[in-house]
Amino acid sequence: MKKIFLLLIILFIISCDKPSGEGGTSNITGNITYYTISYNAQTFSSDTFYYPKSGKDVFIIYSDDENMIYDDKTETDWNGNFHFEFLRKGNYTIYTYVDSTVVNDVNYDSPVFKHIYINKNNLEFILDPFIIKN
Repeated sequence: MKKIFLLLIILFIISCDKPSGEGGTSNITGNITYYTISYNAQTFSSDTFYYPKSGKDVFIIYSDDENMIYDDKTETDWNGNFHFEFLRKGNYTIYTYVDSTVVNDVNYDSPVFKHIYINKNNLEFILDPFIIKN
């Protein structure tokens, strides 16, 4: 009888649906790229320059609710790349902050969000780059 009861408890625990978060086999990777636009007086046109943003904090929320506090964070490498590993199936929100200058040179950080749904295990989810005007 004890063995049957123990077996039922184990089956119940295994069959429970686990929420989004760590403990899975999926990954999310992405890139942060900044760009600037400057006027070229020699060609009388605007030039756009793209460059990777290294050392930028990137945050993940184990939900699709942007108002929740982040669950984990990482930093971009020298080429603007980042990744989050070992994720389970579920909804995720990835975000970073953009520095925007306003009146009197006061800088305010405004967030840029991307929502992801991982629907199966062993998935390598590659985000479209965050392309941010500097």
